[in-house]
Amino acid sequence: MDKLDIEILRILRLNSRESLGNIAEKLGVSKATVSRRISRMEKEGYISGYTTVMNLSRMGVMRALILLEVVGSAINSVIEELKKFEEIEYIHKVFGDHSLICEVYTKSVDSLYLLIQGKILTIPQIQNVEVDILIEKIALNPDADFDMVSGKSGSM
Repeated sequence: MDKLDIEILRILRLNSRESLGNIAEKLGVSKATVSRRISRMEKEGYISGYTTVMNLSRMGVMRALILLEVVGSAINSVIEELKKFEEIEYIHKVFGDHSLICEVYTKSVDSLYLLIQGKILTIPQIQNVEVDILIEKIALNPDADFDMVSGKSGSM
């Protein structure tokens, strides 16, 4: 990936429906160049899909992080059980005080409670659960991932 690929990805992230012509014009390259590069990035797995970003809080959906401690080496079997719960969007394996962090969506605090008590805590290998309800997303640097890839970040 080079700088042009990263700039194409930046534009697509803001608007995945941006036309090839508009992208080419913004970057000062041909439409064919943009098309070729997008096709290559799709083929190589840099682009794995296009999506719509919804305002879930406006739709009455709340988001939370569920931090789990798993007993012993049962983490993979716990993950398989958690995958069955439709409220869980992502499961992250982490280093630190917890074994897993789940990103979940529910309609209410009551439904979050039911998810934890009625589903998650029925998995015997889960030792401890902590919950953080997300109230506002504050984007400090939405391009932090691009900065890291392009070498602009001091953390590389």
